[in-house]
Amino acid sequence: MKNALKFSMLFLVMLLSTSLQAQDQNSPRWSVDPRTSARLYPVGEYAELPGDDSYAPNTNGPQTTITPIGTFAVSSNFRVHPRTAGTQSETPITVHPFNPLIMFASANTYPSGTFSTGCYVTTNGGLTWFGNDTLGGTIKNSGDPAPAIDRNGRFIMSFITSTSMGASYSTNNGVNWTTPVNFPGATSGADKNFTATDDVPTSSYYGRTYTVYTEFSGTYLNRIVATYTTNSGVSWTSIAPVSPPPSSGHHHQGCDIKVGPDGEVYVVWANCTSNGQNSTEDSLGFAVSYDGGASWSNETNRKVNMNGIRTSSLINGIRMNGFPRIDVDRTCGPRRGWIYVVTAEKSLSPAVGVADIVLLRSTNDGSSFARIKVNQNTDQNEYDYCPAVRVDDLGNVNVCYYSTRNSAANDSAEIYLSTSTDGGITFSDVKISDHKFKPKPISGLAGGYQGDYIGITSGTNGKIWPYWAEDGGGVNRYQAWTASVDFTPETVCEEFTCVNFPPAPMYLELDPGTNYWSRQTNSAYSGNGSARFNSFSAPNGTEQSISASFATFSPPLLYARYLTFDEAYAPYNNPAFGPDSLYVESSTNGGVTYTLRAALYGSYSGGTLNTSPPTSSSYSPSSREWRPKIYSLPSGTNKIRLRAVSGFGNNIFVDNICVKTLPSLASGVDVLCALQGFYRSSTNTNIIKDTLQALLCRFDLPGVSVDSAKAVLDSATLTARFVFTRALSGEYYLVLRHRNSIETWSGTTAFDYTRVLFGSDQSYTFLYPSSQAYGSNMRFIDLSPFRYGLYSGDVNQDNGVDGSDLSLIDNSAYIFASGYVAGDLNGDYFVDATDFALADNNASNFVVREAPPGAPSSPHEYGNNEDAVPLFTTDIERQKYAESLAKGIPEDLKPKQIKKLSYEEFLEMKKSTNQNNSGSNR
Repeated sequence: MKNALKFSMLFLVMLLSTSLQAQDQNSPRWSVDPRTSARLYPVGEYAELPGDDSYAPNTNGPQTTITPIGTFAVSSNFRVHPRTAGTQSETPITVHPFNPLIMFASANTYPSGTFSTGCYVTTNGGLTWFGNDTLGGTIKNSGDPAPAIDRNGRFIMSFITSTSMGASYSTNNGVNWTTPVNFPGATSGADKNFTATDDVPTSSYYGRTYTVYTEFSGTYLNRIVATYTTNSGVSWTSIAPVSPPPSSGHHHQGCDIKVGPDGEVYVVWANCTSNGQNSTEDSLGFAVSYDGGASWSNETNRKVNMNGIRTSSLINGIRMNGFPRIDVDRTCGPRRGWIYVVTAEKSLSPAVGVADIVLLRSTNDGSSFARIKVNQNTDQNEYDYCPAVRVDDLGNVNVCYYSTRNSAANDSAEIYLSTSTDGGITFSDVKISDHKFKPKPISGLAGGYQGDYIGITSGTNGKIWPYWAEDGGGVNRYQAWTASVDFTPETVCEEFTCVNFPPAPMYLELDPGTNYWSRQTNSAYSGNGSARFNSFSAPNGTEQSISASFATFSPPLLYARYLTFDEAYAPYNNPAFGPDSLYVESSTNGGVTYTLRAALYGSYSGGTLNTSPPTSSSYSPSSREWRPKIYSLPSGTNKIRLRAVSGFGNNIFVDNICVKTLPSLASGVDVLCALQGFYRSSTNTNIIKDTLQALLCRFDLPGVSVDSAKAVLDSATLTARFVFTRALSGEYYLVLRHRNSIETWSGTTAFDYTRVLFGSDQSYTFLYPSSQAYGSNMRFIDLSPFRYGLYSGDVNQDNGVDGSDLSLIDNSAYIFASGYVAGDLNGDYFVDATDFALADNNASNFVVREAPPGAPSSPHEYGNNEDAVPLFTTDIERQKYAESLAKGIPEDLKPKQIKKLSYEEFLEMKKSTNQNNSGSNR
């Protein structure tokens, strides 16, 4: 009798199961099973899962792939929560908004008839994981996990409850969970949910968490609805519709949600043709909320056409979909706010095969979307499906998905990652899997089911984490797998625009204790951020670094890689403090060892770090107080480091840290000019050759000298070729200096310098017309041909011809000075009355330098006024100043003031001298 009863009960269960699975084939809902299957088991008869366990992945070292955009290092694949029984599928993952060491992953779990959602957590950046297949060890539910971590670090998970749709939360990193709360208004037809949180501190709705899903019954039949919590999951608002009513023969499914950089809430969904398990995704639905989910704007069921791959049997009998997944660029980069949606589609350009990954990208807040193919394989018979998307801290777009491209029979899949560094214009593909698996339906679940989603996130140190389900790797049951992907960009260029510090991909290397590196709003030139090492406060000897890694790269022939950056520094106004140091270092082995490229020192008495005069305040540079630096990098360099060492002096600022590929043999600039005193109109030449110095000063900030070079001015061709080794291509003033001529600046039209290979030379002439010099500040020297020359007579190089120069020439003439001396203005190697007359004429005409506003001051204009009492802004500044007074300044280091002599003063002096000489000769 017992056996007959058992057989009857078994037959009833089989009949019910068959009936439900048949119903599932005609319904677009994909959550009927395991939800309904779960209800075949009476309450209290679930088989309890084993308790929490921890798992440390076994990795054999990364596999490296070099691509045009950089180098990817992929760890061995591992399971986050290995099990000897049961399955894990449908695998979302998220990261803590303020602690990238914490990641929270989940899965649909089904061990021997028990249904729930898993909770798998790492708190050390993926080194080890802990968790449980049953949420909190006790909560049974019907799957569709959607994890989030809110502003308070609270874990929130939405899922299909035993009666509708709801959520639980955890306040201790997923160890314990609250009893599920059903969303008010949710029905038993709830399906396919995702959850997102507003973690933007400047948002008006900071801390609000949202969930969206499809209602397949009730008031909002076949529509996307939303609910949100303002108290970290304690309670939720009544559901409200997001999508407009569907058109005839359509329903809405497969929604996803993300919060934008300013708290905008974006929702996307598939507008599907209603055809059971073959309900094709016909178009992309879209809506945005600007008021924290209270209302929705720009909502439409047909934002852009799609042709999704949804089918009850894609390969090997698995059901699969083309539901959209979304992410938003929330970096401070140029693509901030761009929206990226990925789908799996077929036979609609750019999807040309049986299953391709398509990126739908909006650059205008969702007003329009461009369609771009993601996967780079071209065989139209290969399957690329089930994508997930993540925009990382660099603004790179990362898409992971299954691909059969390496399967000769086209029946086995691997995980691939496609990454774009240019906003989705181009992608590079990298294989993540270290083994294949053959997709197949999971036994005991809905027909064809192997999981409807996978996940991806990015965590500490720029690591990317694809997260998927498969039954390969010798496990032979569906389990949740992941791998860490280290992406090293081809190059680095950081302007410190973003408030996040240090910005990816830069890192701080610190001594234990206080960090003295920080982001500041000061910026070189026209930016809005920089990095400061606070030597003003850091104890003497404190050593801390900012570093960046990038891909090893072999430049083309005659090119090399260079490190460029801008720095600003003013020493403290007392030599007892300092020197402060900045060491420029490079590494070819990822930072195991370093080679010194340059040692920059800043101190009261001068140094290669100094850009501004000493100050008793905590230094804060203006835009004109920065100076560019450029250093060649050895072949094979893959990491650079700026190592700051405090001398308890003053702050060191750096900005625009870039690694660039530039010509190693820069072209020359041929400058044509004549010197007033040296020029002979009879031969149209200078009488002798002489050395000139040329500077390139920024056209927008003339006070910033970018590069300088010296060259010999040929007497016959009047040409000097300058080779600038440090300047980058840009607009500059070209400045000429000569040992006894007035400094002369190029005209008001920028000199467009281009750093090109040696042999592609550029030129600039100061000969004609006079407007080639700023303010037309040159002397007319020849009528045939018309020529102008640099004014002669500035012997002491103070940017003017005056009594000081006349005095020097007069003294030199008095002692019959000869040879290569500054007082020889006409190039005859003697200082005599001819030279004096030339200078006297220019002095009487008050010849001075003409330069654009903001040009560097006279070299003797300012000294250090140790008697001036500074204006203090902090107690630290006052204390440091008091300490400096106690130390005092040695006499030999006090600034020497130089007395200038005007033309009138010189004449008066000569008159007095002549009178004295006349009286003594009587």
